[in-house]
Amino acid sequence: MTLNMTSIFRAVFLASLSFTLLLGGCSKKGSDMPDGGDYYFKFNAGSQSYSYTGNSYATFSTSDDLNLAGIGGFENMSVGTKNVASVLIGSLNEITQSTYSGLVYPGATGNSPAVFFSWIDENGKTYGSLYQDNATNTVTITQLSSSSVKGTFSGKIYDVLTSGSPAINFSGEFYVKRMN
Repeated sequence: MTLNMTSIFRAVFLASLSFTLLLGGCSKKGSDMPDGGDYYFKFNAGSQSYSYTGNSYATFSTSDDLNLAGIGGFENMSVGTKNVASVLIGSLNEITQSTYSGLVYPGATGNSPAVFFSWIDENGKTYGSLYQDNATNTVTITQLSSSSVKGTFSGKIYDVLTSGSPAINFSGEFYVKRMN
């Protein structure tokens, strides 16, 4: 079966973003967390550092033969089109504690990314890795349970509306609530 991976990753990104906006009070504090801490999604975009605490999540799904994980966070639920970051993983195998990078498989429109990063900044400007060579983007899941996901990521993102825009380093770590 031939899949249009661009459409799938766009749909997953939009679904993850929409799901994030509905989560609102999903932060969890207290003794059931390691060291009594909070969930978080922390990252650097270029030389700027961001930390989205409490409003973070992980969702898992399957589309045809592709297993997907959406991991991300946002600063403020009331401003859904600003300060939102996500990491999407695509794999032909079940998503587990592992490192993901490179390309999933050749499709009708070329190789499909195994890892896709996106970020909408404080001005509403969208950056992503879908439209560039993102074969070097990497996500490592170090902890995966029925309630949480922890790991790191690194790679590059680009202004999605400007052809030939310069690469921006995008890296960080997450410890997020698993929603399903």
